[in-house]
Amino acid sequence: MQDDLQQIFTEGGILARHIKGYQPRQAQQEMAQRVADTLAATTILVAEAGTGTGKTFAYLAPAILSGQKVFISTGTKNLQDQLFRRDLPTLRSALAVPFQAAILKGRGNYLCHHRLTLAEQDPSLLSKTRTLQALRDWSQSSKNGDLSESDLLETEASLWPRVTSTIDNCLGQQCPEYQQCFIAEARRRAQEADIVIINHHLLMSDFALKTAGQGEVLPAADAFIIDEAHQLPAIAGQFLGNRISSHQIVELCRDSVQEMQDQAADSQSLAVHAEKLQARLQTLRLLLGSNEQKSPWASHLENKEIANSFNELVDYLEVFESELEPLAVRSPGLSQCHLRAGELLNIIHLFSSTQGDDNLVLWLDNRSTGFVLHATPFEISQHFQQWLEEKPAAWVFTSATLTVAGKFNHFCQQLGIDNADYASWDSPFDYTKQSLLYMPGIPVEPSDRRYNNYVAEIAREVILQSQGRIFLLFTSYRAMHEVADALADLDFPLMVQGSGAKAKLLEEFRQHGNAVLLGTNSFWEGVDVRGEALSCVLIDKIPFASPGDPVLEARINNLRTRGGNPFRSIQIPAAVIQLKQGIGRLIRDEQDYGVLILCDPRLLNKPYGKVFMRSLPAMPITQDISKVQQFLNKNPS
Repeated sequence: MQDDLQQIFTEGGILARHIKGYQPRQAQQEMAQRVADTLAATTILVAEAGTGTGKTFAYLAPAILSGQKVFISTGTKNLQDQLFRRDLPTLRSALAVPFQAAILKGRGNYLCHHRLTLAEQDPSLLSKTRTLQALRDWSQSSKNGDLSESDLLETEASLWPRVTSTIDNCLGQQCPEYQQCFIAEARRRAQEADIVIINHHLLMSDFALKTAGQGEVLPAADAFIIDEAHQLPAIAGQFLGNRISSHQIVELCRDSVQEMQDQAADSQSLAVHAEKLQARLQTLRLLLGSNEQKSPWASHLENKEIANSFNELVDYLEVFESELEPLAVRSPGLSQCHLRAGELLNIIHLFSSTQGDDNLVLWLDNRSTGFVLHATPFEISQHFQQWLEEKPAAWVFTSATLTVAGKFNHFCQQLGIDNADYASWDSPFDYTKQSLLYMPGIPVEPSDRRYNNYVAEIAREVILQSQGRIFLLFTSYRAMHEVADALADLDFPLMVQGSGAKAKLLEEFRQHGNAVLLGTNSFWEGVDVRGEALSCVLIDKIPFASPGDPVLEARINNLRTRGGNPFRSIQIPAAVIQLKQGIGRLIRDEQDYGVLILCDPRLLNKPYGKVFMRSLPAMPITQDISKVQQFLNKNPS
């Protein structure tokens, strides 16, 4: 395959002939060869490829040429669509190699015919009749039922969960409309395809089911390629645990009553018990308050009123489950509702005691729309390692941000990966010429209440010099809004995360050409603005995870009791990865230039700051604001 890969990636090669402006990169060719070797030998490769390496083609081309069945997992559905609709067709045309490709998403992305029918019959949805009819018409012409391809529903629309299925309410092969099921058809295509594009949530759903001994979602494969692999440990932790939400209980009540009215109208007492259960749920909801927060569950059970209300909720759920039991034989829908009630009971009992399971972190995620109780494992490494051993396949884990000070230890330890090959390629961009790192001297620590005032003044200076064209990235919403208020008088378009959809804000930012965009977590990665519209990125603080995060707090305490150093082993490495992601927004191609502004004085005055500095690209550094103006003047817009 080595000769084939050289013909693809070299100057004047296949990609150069088929892609306008294609530039051969040594790192891309080397990575492609390492991926090909991994697929051939059924081994594990952990590879960091800096921004601009071209890692997408570096793993897609060998995957296609291998002739194997390969699952490729990405961080987001947007990236899935990009791979399936843009990158794979480009390679199909260029390589002239026959292969079948499929895209597979979680069930919540596909219209469910049965749930649509139930929604059409629900009197409470009469005001949505026109939209439901439009969805019905669309379902008859759509080839795959992926709602993202329709503009009929926004992702956050209240109707979305009413016309899609969950693992709880899906009837499977017992569904009266199973023969035209979009999910079943998507899985059939995935079964037959050579290259299947999935996302991390779907991959980890398979992981969780397999670990629980409940089968699996994905068919067998020869190889798994995990792009944006730095996101995997956190997602794996979410799926390996258990969760129960107020929304699930409300849905169970609604679906049970609707099924009862259709199939067991002589059992009206179920509706009475559903009302009582929802009333108990609402009481607990009010006691927990409306403040959005994540907190240890045990701290809430110390409040006797909350503890009593929770116990009453459990009692009423037990009664509701027993009421459903004799009705389960009446229809597949009622049988499914009875199973759901039993499963929710099993999970909710985990939260009934303040003692809990020593291997689980029990915590509450309180939201404005409801609450979720999570039981998250302290560690996932043993489970993940076992999963790798049970899947006899090649594995490639890749991202632009996997190393901390040049080492892969942090990533691999989280997932229990050993016996792997490692490779790292720096970005081909010339950071010494294309960028400048400005580190202003802020005289107070980030914990000081005046800190955000200093950040706002630094931002103001840079904005005036760069004429907008800047991302301001923050570690908290509070800091973002404080700085946004301080900059409100500037004569530049000011865009603040939350004032519109992310995609819309980014599109407006590009169009303006002189805008200022303020964002938190979701703008630190997966955002690509090339060219002159973005010339500066300011980061307010080292992105240490919030100490109030109950899972992080529990893991820190757990490691500390075992004699470990959680700050060095957990908090610093995670913050390095996040910082590298934020920095990656600045230089996106060979023509880009820009100034990175790191405000946090701890990078220079704390011993651990050296770990962060060693993890940055080789950028010239200055603490002189006039050098910023000189750099921007040298690279005029």
